[in-house]
Amino acid sequence: GLTGCITFYNSIFRNNKIISKNGKCEDSVNIINSKGNLSQIKIKNAFADGLDIDFSEISVLNTEVVKANNDCLDLSSGFYEFYKINLLNCGDKGLSVGEKSEFKSNLLNLKSADIGVSSKDLSATFLNQVNLVDVDVCFEAKQKKQEFGGGFLEYKEVSCNGSFKVDKKSHIIQIKQ
Repeated sequence: GLTGCITFYNSIFRNNKIISKNGKCEDSVNIINSKGNLSQIKIKNAFADGLDIDFSEISVLNTEVVKANNDCLDLSSGFYEFYKINLLNCGDKGLSVGEKSEFKSNLLNLKSADIGVSSKDLSATFLNQVNLVDVDVCFEAKQKKQEFGGGFLEYKEVSCNGSFKVDKKSHIIQIKQ
């Protein structure tokens, strides 16, 4: 049942770096049920998802995903804080936050994805500065799975020319400075 080319399970991170190139698995890097902080994550040329993290409490200083054929960054069922994120050429979503997750980011730069940021299924996503280029949908908040409720997305600054999508069970809110 492990889907990562490299999977970290029940791990504790202490200022570690993870680098992956040319992953041919469902997830180039998969982190499950882990805790701690990482100084850097770099992923290049992912067959499907670049980075997939589930059931974890993780903070990351610098994240870079270049070319993922599905989601660049896919998070579920945990608490996540990413300081600086650079994503390029994401096949589906740049950032997907789901299944009762809480996610915070100071800076998100993304170029080329169908959806910039998706917050779904009782997840709460908090973004400070967001720069999205060449995306159809900047932000979406929704209920995807029937056993969950809607999603919540809060942002301060965004640069994006795409649309916003929100269903009736979800919320997207801009915080005025």
